[in-house]
Amino acid sequence: MGIAIFIEPQGELKTNLLMWKAKVEENLPGQFYCSHPPHSTLIHVNVKHEAMAIEIIGKSLQYFSAFINKVIETGIFWEDSATGGGHTLFWKIHPNQLLFDLQTQVAEALSPLLANNTAPEFVKNDPVLKESFDRYGYPFIGVHWIPHMTIASLQAPRNHPLIEEFLNLEGNYEMAVTEVSCWQVKTDQHICLKNYKLQ
Repeated sequence: MGIAIFIEPQGELKTNLLMWKAKVEENLPGQFYCSHPPHSTLIHVNVKHEAMAIEIIGKSLQYFSAFINKVIETGIFWEDSATGGGHTLFWKIHPNQLLFDLQTQVAEALSPLLANNTAPEFVKNDPVLKESFDRYGYPFIGVHWIPHMTIASLQAPRNHPLIEEFLNLEGNYEMAVTEVSCWQVKTDQHICLKNYKLQ
């Protein structure tokens, strides 16, 4: 069973993400990630027991304090191998040690429950991604993770007007990380299973 742990945006940042997802869908329908709820992924893995995973995550977070993160610039993963070469537009979350600690804590808690995790092709030839995947079932655990909130991955030329417009955006959002959520994920279907309040 595939589950993911998300941080979800609120306020103006959420409004911006939803507006841009709608703009992409209107101009380039059916792009990868566009239909997904606004979020930043801490981890996405297959687990043996969904109910046990939900409980373990709650226990691992019961003493974790809420914190503030900045979201100050747009970014793009050019020719993203995870989406078959699409250009993935995102808002970049400013790196923060508490954010990395939160991710690691969740990943460590889930590691005993991993099941049927097959490494994607793009992971196999990258030693850093493979080490993370072998340990946690997810390739982006650790300081090599680029925290972000995705709009969509566009199968379009690099100079597409939407890409140029997005990369020229300016923003200065404060993101209060007061809770995380656990989701059941099946391809593009996302079902929220549990919200966990941070202290």
